[in-house]
Amino acid sequence: MHKTFYKFIFLSLLFSPYSLISQENGNSYTAFGTIPERAPDSLYQQLDNAITFTDRTFLIETIAQVHIQLGNTDSIIYYGNYLKDEVLKNTPEKITNTLLLSKSYEILGIGSFQKGLYDEAMKYYLQGISITPKAKNALLHYKHKLGLALAYIEKGEYDKSISILDECLNQSNDKQIRAFANKYYGDVYLYGNDLEASKMFYKKALKDFNYLKLDKPILKVQINLGTIALMEKNYDKALNFLGKAKNLALEKQFYDLYIASILRIGKVYSITKQYEAAQIVLSTAYVNAVQWNQLESQKVIANNLIDVYVSLEDYKNAYSLMTQYQSISNMITQDQNTKEVKELEIKYQTVQKENEILSLQEEQLLKESEIKRQKTIKNAFLIGFLILLVPIVALLYVYYQKLQAQSQLNTKQEEINRQKVSSLIKGQELKLVKASIEAQDDERSRIARELHDSIGGNLAAIKLQMNNLSDTTEIKGSIVNQIDETYKQVREISHNLIPSKFSQNAFTTLIGEYIDKLDKASDQNITFIPHPESKINALNENLQVEIFNILQELITNTLKHAKAKNIEIHVNVHNNMVQMLFEDNGIGYDTEKTPNGIGLQNIKSRLETLNAQINIDSVLNRGTVVNIEIPINYDS
Repeated sequence: MHKTFYKFIFLSLLFSPYSLISQENGNSYTAFGTIPERAPDSLYQQLDNAITFTDRTFLIETIAQVHIQLGNTDSIIYYGNYLKDEVLKNTPEKITNTLLLSKSYEILGIGSFQKGLYDEAMKYYLQGISITPKAKNALLHYKHKLGLALAYIEKGEYDKSISILDECLNQSNDKQIRAFANKYYGDVYLYGNDLEASKMFYKKALKDFNYLKLDKPILKVQINLGTIALMEKNYDKALNFLGKAKNLALEKQFYDLYIASILRIGKVYSITKQYEAAQIVLSTAYVNAVQWNQLESQKVIANNLIDVYVSLEDYKNAYSLMTQYQSISNMITQDQNTKEVKELEIKYQTVQKENEILSLQEEQLLKESEIKRQKTIKNAFLIGFLILLVPIVALLYVYYQKLQAQSQLNTKQEEINRQKVSSLIKGQELKLVKASIEAQDDERSRIARELHDSIGGNLAAIKLQMNNLSDTTEIKGSIVNQIDETYKQVREISHNLIPSKFSQNAFTTLIGEYIDKLDKASDQNITFIPHPESKINALNENLQVEIFNILQELITNTLKHAKAKNIEIHVNVHNNMVQMLFEDNGIGYDTEKTPNGIGLQNIKSRLETLNAQINIDSVLNRGTVVNIEIPINYDS
């Protein structure tokens, strides 16, 4: 009855044109069938009636800022493009055009980032930086750089982000820019699990945000503080932070932050095994994420809902959401122009290097000018001294160059040695795991040989005595004794014999034990999610062996090449089909340019014999997703 009720609520939230409220633990959660709009009608009327370029661009930018506050993703992108098109088709004063175009890129960057299209957001921020140098408009220049830093954080490229944040803190005197830089530093350390450092930077950011009276950034920090409490397993504190943030976000009409807060509340309920409450909250968050077209949020919420449905043994919905999860991932990849972003990033890095060179050249010119001035004043005195000094300086310079070269060589050698040691350690750990499994197989073989030799010897002796059998009672008694002894040996040896790993053990347990060994022996976090376990364990033994070998190949390839921190494996049986979803957050690769290795060839060879299908989706620096579907033949 409960499950039917929740499904009814979920379907109602999806298709209702009105706002619905769901109650859980005394709290309310709102799912919007339509997007609330707070922009006054007068603004749209003024825009329709506006004639001059100045009036139109001012109104477009004003409406866009309203939607940024509301978190209306599609509306932000729409008015960002509207402003850009308006600027490009009109040509008033050049400086005004450039600044307005830069503002349109900022709006488009915000909308793309909120949608989860981080590469697309990077494209707009890089374009904004290129047309808005610091000398022309420092505030807008650093806003673009902060947006670029935030995109790098979400992509996991923390070093690039930190470099930009250092520049913002060291070179900008604007309090707002410095506040956001501290907030993003807190995000970097939060994602890196350095929670104390993260809280320190959030505290600095909050001080400035409160001074500037910026409600939305304050609320973002509070949500992240709730996330830290969740990571510290202080669930009451986390719910307190997130509950207040949820209510304030709804009151202020910050709908994107409302989604973020209830997503984390659902995560708390899921971790504390309040699965039915988690289902309601996460379903509400999912509906809102779909309504606001936030693709990355949809992906995260779907992943959390899969875990909840598995815990509730609702495998049908878990399978449906897993399919939706993959569809959203593909949509995010397709909506982004990675090649164009890469070209813009290279241009940006080139400009940065050119600026550094110019700065060094200016510094060098100043030094040379100072040297010339001093030479002019003291020329007569220094001529004689320089005749002696020049050879000494030359020798010192040569010696200094040698020291520098040796220092660089030592640094490179140390890095090479560290990489070699890391590679050897990882290889040795994999060998130890395999050796442990092989040792178990050797022990079973030894016991089998012992069974064969001891029983075989006894039976041979019995046969010889039977050939010489007469009616002598003494011989018959001897034979009976040997038969009893043989029977006891069979029982003792069979009791000591280790069961066959596929015929005597649950298949999901074997995979779990294998992954636990790898998880402990490596730095990666490996998650295995089977559902339903009863159907997976009932698969034909030959098919179990093939699935186990395929998983071994996939995990080994990832540990060797992907440099992934997280690996997630789903195995599902549904409609006479085994579906395996293998996902990592590693470096990825170009599937068109990179040839298949031996491991992948072995996997494809196995799948051909099973009439199975494989789909590999990999993007550089975005990880790899492998989807395999194997038909179940119950007659085999």
